[in-house]
Amino acid sequence: MKPGKIITYLVLILIAGNINALIDTLFHPEIDYFDTEHLILGAFMMTFAVIIIGLFESRKCDDPAVELTSSTRIHRVGIVTGVVWTIAIISSLAWNIDQQRKQTLKIALNEAKTVYEKDHLYYRWATGHHGVFVPITKKTKPNPYLKHLPEYKIMTTTGMALTLANPEYMIRQVYEMQTGTHGALGHITSLDPIRPENAADPWETKALNAFENGTTEVNSVEDINGMPYLRLMRPLITETGCLRCHAQQGYDVGDIRGGVSVSIPLTPLLAISEKNIATYTIVHLLFWILGIVATFFGSNSVSRSIRRVEMAEARTRLVIENMLDGVITLNEQGHIESINSAASQMFGYAQQDVVGLTMDSLFETCHDDSERGRSESSWDGNALSRAKGSLRELTGKRKDGSSFPLELSVSEMSFGQKKVYIVMVRDNTQRKMAENALFDSQKQIIRQEKLVSLGTMVAGIAHEINNPAQAISFSMEGLKMNIGYIRELIDALPACLDVEPSKLTPECRKLKEKVAELRLDLILLGINDIAERNIESIERIEHIVNSTKRMAHSDEEFTLCDINTIVNDAITLTHSQIKYSMSLEKDLAPNLPQINGLAQELGQVFINMIINAMDAVQSKGLSKKEALIKISTSYHPREHEIEVRFEDNGIGIMPEILDNIFDPFFTTKGVGKGIGLGLNLCHRIVEAHDGEIKVDSTVGRGTTFTLTFKEARS
Repeated sequence: MKPGKIITYLVLILIAGNINALIDTLFHPEIDYFDTEHLILGAFMMTFAVIIIGLFESRKCDDPAVELTSSTRIHRVGIVTGVVWTIAIISSLAWNIDQQRKQTLKIALNEAKTVYEKDHLYYRWATGHHGVFVPITKKTKPNPYLKHLPEYKIMTTTGMALTLANPEYMIRQVYEMQTGTHGALGHITSLDPIRPENAADPWETKALNAFENGTTEVNSVEDINGMPYLRLMRPLITETGCLRCHAQQGYDVGDIRGGVSVSIPLTPLLAISEKNIATYTIVHLLFWILGIVATFFGSNSVSRSIRRVEMAEARTRLVIENMLDGVITLNEQGHIESINSAASQMFGYAQQDVVGLTMDSLFETCHDDSERGRSESSWDGNALSRAKGSLRELTGKRKDGSSFPLELSVSEMSFGQKKVYIVMVRDNTQRKMAENALFDSQKQIIRQEKLVSLGTMVAGIAHEINNPAQAISFSMEGLKMNIGYIRELIDALPACLDVEPSKLTPECRKLKEKVAELRLDLILLGINDIAERNIESIERIEHIVNSTKRMAHSDEEFTLCDINTIVNDAITLTHSQIKYSMSLEKDLAPNLPQINGLAQELGQVFINMIINAMDAVQSKGLSKKEALIKISTSYHPREHEIEVRFEDNGIGIMPEILDNIFDPFFTTKGVGKGIGLGLNLCHRIVEAHDGEIKVDSTVGRGTTFTLTFKEARS
């Protein structure tokens, strides 16, 4: 806290403590500034100000985003300590003030008793001598209430007039001498006084009545002429010497015939007491300020230290909570103490649901079967210690029962005798998929490289095959032509041999018989059919070789391509897979404009479309008669677009996954039948050709893929 703020708070506390005294002094100058009420009320006001300031400070935080409960508790402890200290100081001050006042009254009471004892001793002395004779003066005149005594007035031999002064008369004169000196006051009184001036005042009357009931002493603080006095009164017991004057009133020895009261002025003693109380108050106030300041600075220092620690912990928690990797803390027994948000999302548990569980709830065991029975949990402290410092690949178990690959590392922290294990967890699902995709891509690259090599080899083989095939084709054409010549010859033989046998030579007769036996016309017809089929087969071989050469040829630049030719090549290369299980219908529009593209890549797309259609039809389990694939091409002059459609009556695609079929690694096929790259690759190839691919599917009825390409501009 800044010094300026501390000074401001101290000024506010002092103002709160002195405001009542200042107001009273302003409007009531007769009231002392250091009056006890001012001191006590000021102490309470200062305490209240300290509490308000403490509460205000306790709600302030250097970082509003961080909740610092411990720091707040320290402030509250400081406030409670300040309140307790204030109560202790006030209690001590109140006790000292009370003791001071009691001491003042005790001093006054002791003084009153001393005065009483002195006066009473003097009275008893006089009583023991039955009074004394004193000269008659203006102040000491004969006592008219002693006229019944013959010696109440006497004359000395020298002619001095003396009067008898009985004990009461003597004491009364002494008390009258004290009047006006601001000292102790005395008074002899009775409920049945002989002298009217000795009548009791109300306080003395109550005391005398109390004496009648057995009380031996009465004292209290009373006002006399507006000044405080401690009044003490004790009963006056009738003695033998008293009967000379009071026997006529019916008293006997031992009777209470009145009382003697002594009044000690309290003003001087109270003045001293107030000074002592002011001293006590100042001392207590100084101690209170020292205690409050020490408590304030102590709690503030501790609070700041705790606040720094808590802020560091809070920032650490925020960092951990916002980490992409899961963080799990466990105790020495292997029970989970906390997990962060990433781990909570990773395993599907709420953070509070996993506290107290073991790692077996989240991971597959790290022990083999021989070790599994040695401990309650396979992830106890020993297992965690063994896993420390290494990166392990395990399988995680989600709350819904599903599993996923993950990486795990364990570290250990010690807090005194306590150990805490920190487990870092990373979901490897995407990495594994990427690794698999990379592996598949590598395989595809290798396959493509093989295809390139194969293409070169196929081109060579096709060239080698094509030359003999062409030679065979030419030979078959020549053979067919020669067969025609032979047929003309054979057709002319019957006319030449149609003569009388006698006119034929033996050789001609044998030839005629042989022609009739061999049926040369049928033989020639069969040879002609064989030649026709051989020619068709040679043409088929040439077509396959040419299609293979076109598909194997990898161009680096776009060239003009004929869509129908590429479609026919794709059909040719997939014909052997289709012909035995389903029907394929094609409707290719003639004279389609050409497009700019790579024939080899477009051929891959069309082959993939045919294979996907074939898989969809086969998955539905249709017979060869029912299973059907339709391939059509068309031209839209207005849009200058060529359209290629692949239709099947297979199982169709579910609507909820229709938007994902072109995503990488997305596949609806079973394990080992596809990795989800086919349609994604087709989509990329079509887009690379400035084309568009659309899909329309109905579950149970079939799917149609429509590919559109822009017409090549001249």
